[in-house]
Amino acid sequence: MTVTTQRAQVVCRAAFIVTLLVFLAMAAVLVGVQLAGVVLMQAEWVSWAAETLLTPSITAGVAFGLVGFVSSYVMPKRNESADA
Repeated sequence: MTVTTQRAQVVCRAAFIVTLLVFLAMAAVLVGVQLAGVVLMQAEWVSWAAETLLTPSITAGVAFGLVGFVSSYVMPKRNESADA
């Protein structure tokens, strides 16, 4: 394994973790604000969360998916056992 391949794997793993955490955090805030809005009967909160956080959450999810796709080509392949 070359140094370039090892660096690419480290970068892909870091990007994968960061995009996953960003996506999960944004989605959790979106759902949390909407849930609080429903429980406290604040329709403005639900609307605000959908208008403000939905598109960035979807964008973060797309970025996470693309990083995962690229990582699948960079990360080493595991040998499958014969009995699997």
